[in-house]
Amino acid sequence: MYYLIYAVVPSGKVGDVIRATESAGSYGGTVIHGKGIGRTPKRFLRFEVEPMRDIVMIIVQEAKYKDVSQAIYSHLDMAEEGTGIVFAEVLDQVEGLVSQSKR
Repeated sequence: MYYLIYAVVPSGKVGDVIRATESAGSYGGTVIHGKGIGRTPKRFLRFEVEPMRDIVMIIVQEAKYKDVSQAIYSHLDMAEEGTGIVFAEVLDQVEGLVSQSKR
């Protein structure tokens, strides 16, 4: 069984997420750039500034799921407000995934 871990983090923190996943034995991922809309935008000189977000998606084997998600959570200090969120979902079927061991 595999899990798809999502890490939604402020723009510029993708490298931190990747380092955290590597420290837990997972390598690779996919990044999607987005814009957060959950909070009222901040104002700067009469302009609204929307927080930019990056979504890092990592597929991991069940045995690595907790280690990888916890590594992301603690490495990015996600207990602090505004630092991001990490969550996962179970994948029923995965095809074409290369081994997760570092080459």
